[in-house]
Amino acid sequence: MIENANAPELQIALQQHLRETQGQVARLERIFSALGVEAKTKDNDILDEMMSAAKDSVSNIEASPLRDAALIVNGNQVEHYEIALYGSLAAFARNLALQEAAGLLDESLNEEKKADAKLTQIGETVMNPRAARTQTA
Repeated sequence: MIENANAPELQIALQQHLRETQGQVARLERIFSALGVEAKTKDNDILDEMMSAAKDSVSNIEASPLRDAALIVNGNQVEHYEIALYGSLAAFARNLALQEAAGLLDESLNEEKKADAKLTQIGETVMNPRAARTQTA
């Protein structure tokens, strides 16, 4: 998504969130290690479908503010999914009295909420108006 975004504001927001995502992976690894469980990756059909939708946006919309607006929609979808997951995992951790894990998951949850809000803000104040102008021109 970063390489296919045209607007600098969107590229910067996506790059920042990529760095946060790397920190989230480290937090998850820390949680697994503290629990004595091996961290394994698995395919995730839901995320795969969301990434396929983003690829479709890139393939089907020429580089333009409209494509950037579509990428924001795709990004918001992923953020909402991650918010649901991190929120649920943090709640489970609290119920299991795993306070450190809950705190780490809450950190990731807060980053996802901020990323979602940032994408929404860019969409509403920058990309959607630009896209609308280019579509009506």
